[in-house]
Amino acid sequence: MTTAVATNYRTPLMTFRAAVHRVRQSPEPSTLAELSRAALALPGGPRGTVTDDEKYVGLLRTLEFAEESQVFPSIDHMVTTVGDLARMTPSWFRPHEPEGTADVVRLLALCHERQPDMESSPLSPWTRAAEAGTRLLGIILRRTNARPAEALMVRTAEEFAARMRAAVAHAAVATATHFAEYAARAYGLFPIGGRIARMNGGYVEWSRVFGTRRYTFELVEGGWLEGFPHGRVTVRRTGSYEVFRTFALTARTRRKDTDRFTDSL
Repeated sequence: MTTAVATNYRTPLMTFRAAVHRVRQSPEPSTLAELSRAALALPGGPRGTVTDDEKYVGLLRTLEFAEESQVFPSIDHMVTTVGDLARMTPSWFRPHEPEGTADVVRLLALCHERQPDMESSPLSPWTRAAEAGTRLLGIILRRTNARPAEALMVRTAEEFAARMRAAVAHAAVATATHFAEYAARAYGLFPIGGRIARMNGGYVEWSRVFGTRRYTFELVEGGWLEGFPHGRVTVRRTGSYEVFRTFALTARTRRKDTDRFTDSL
């Protein structure tokens, strides 16, 4: 492959990967639309097989489905109504009456509909969204005039919204990431694989391929391993030689580290 031909393939693929990253960082209709445009701009490859393939059709359909999801407006509406609710005096109404409460309940119901087996999938996007939504609902129902929890309500609503948006866009991000690896191999470029995840109770493992090397990230929550009461993260690299590292989670940073680990993979 000549340098000019490689550049013709590499540039649109890098644009596509960058668009995937932007959706992961800010999952919303505008970034999904940008990703769709990047997908449409991908070249067919040496034999034209990249864009003349069921994988490509499936990618475009998945992106369109996520981009046009009516859940995004519902999420934005929830943030607005909960913000209005936070500024109201709690004794003026019953906790279940305001529109903000109903919005939270509706989105929580959607989480359980999309991920009915939450106990066996503790770190799935819909499970993590439901956790934030449950915390928000608890704050709404327990607030009093003495403890209106205005700032906490708004902050938790924003966290719930962020996790909901990530859950809605999750399938699109996963499909696009896997397609980027497929396209790179077809173009004869350096492949970056998608994340392959396995979950079982408090044990979660992700693996990902970069060129000829495979990286495996293992998260075990507290209570499963002796010597790691709050859990641990293990990183293993295989390829020309193996590298193995283990990091312990602590009581103070467990939730923050777990969220960061899950969000970054």
